[in-house]
Amino acid sequence: MFSHINIITIIIICMFSIPVLTGIVYPVSKIRIQQSALSAADCLKYILGLILTFYLVRIIFSGTENGFTSALVHYIPSSTDLISQYQQDIVAWAIFFFILLCVILFLLNLLALPFKRHVLVPLSDKFYSIMNKMHAKQKRIIGGLWQLPKSVCMVVVFSLLLNFYTSFINNPSAGDYINASRAYQIIHKNMLRPILNADLIKSLPILIGDVFKKAAEDYTPANSDNSGEPNYWKLPAIKYFNGMTIDEAVQSNSDIDDTAKQIVGTEENENKKAYLLYQWVSKNIRYDKVKAEIVLKNPSRVNSGSIITFEIRTGVCFDYSCLYVSMCRAVGLKVRLVSGLGYSGEEWGEHVWNQVYDPEEEKWVNVDTTFGNSGNNYFDNSGFSANHKYDVVQAEW
Repeated sequence: MFSHINIITIIIICMFSIPVLTGIVYPVSKIRIQQSALSAADCLKYILGLILTFYLVRIIFSGTENGFTSALVHYIPSSTDLISQYQQDIVAWAIFFFILLCVILFLLNLLALPFKRHVLVPLSDKFYSIMNKMHAKQKRIIGGLWQLPKSVCMVVVFSLLLNFYTSFINNPSAGDYINASRAYQIIHKNMLRPILNADLIKSLPILIGDVFKKAAEDYTPANSDNSGEPNYWKLPAIKYFNGMTIDEAVQSNSDIDDTAKQIVGTEENENKKAYLLYQWVSKNIRYDKVKAEIVLKNPSRVNSGSIITFEIRTGVCFDYSCLYVSMCRAVGLKVRLVSGLGYSGEEWGEHVWNQVYDPEEEKWVNVDTTFGNSGNNYFDNSGFSANHKYDVVQAEW
């Protein structure tokens, strides 16, 4: 019997039911009402404190001048040298974050004291006096409803952890078991998906990445002796390479080279040539969802790279990017293969895309032929960083 019961579903049901049943069995008392109200206020205080601290630290160490940093330099002139000296020191960031958080929480606590004393406590007492006049059954119903937000919060947090696990941990059997839970699927559809699609949630990895990016680059090894070269540290996205080196994956043939030359035709502007190739790859290669699932489970079972992708016209992000590299090389464009995180619309996951060099603008242009398959423009898109982050150059030609 137990072999047909999903443990994830049981855990979710218990997490939701136990607090509610506790509230029904043990109706809320005056002390519990006050404690709940005060705890909610403290929770909001800590959340607000963390958000304020995070943004202030980010502004201070951003290196850009604004009203806050100008005032800081004006009243504490020595802070300029201090910030510039430790701007890329992640330990200094952590220490400063902790100190500033303590100060902000202290100030918020001072502001909250009158509110707690003159607003929350009287409201709690008034609510209890009204509830105390009710029938016993009504008290138990209210007691259960009182615990409902706690139940919902526990279930959502647990489901978010499960979502994180299935999205970023490569354990296909566990992921399939979690997704088989009917309760988890209901919560994911009706609660997690709206939360994860919120602009604030989508921007969190970007905000966090910006905070640690410079510090991380300092500790990142490079495969070039020239310190001016881009970062070539190899990310764990190697599982997308399916047991083959990048050079093997981007190998071309006469069919690919001739097609690339035919696509660009007589066009001489390198940016326009790169865009024409981007359009062709985006429109002519279909994303292979089945292959993507196989790659996550056992990368050795599939063939990847430019040649196979060109022949069968399907592939995953690594295949799109390899084919784009091969075509760019065929027409003399400087191109890179880049790995990092991409936002699919529901979750962040490992992703691969390209950069192509524009000699007129003297800059590297971001190109994502995989996302371009959706019909949206991902060639030198101004909002490219909104759903691409932690970019690391894997190779350059």
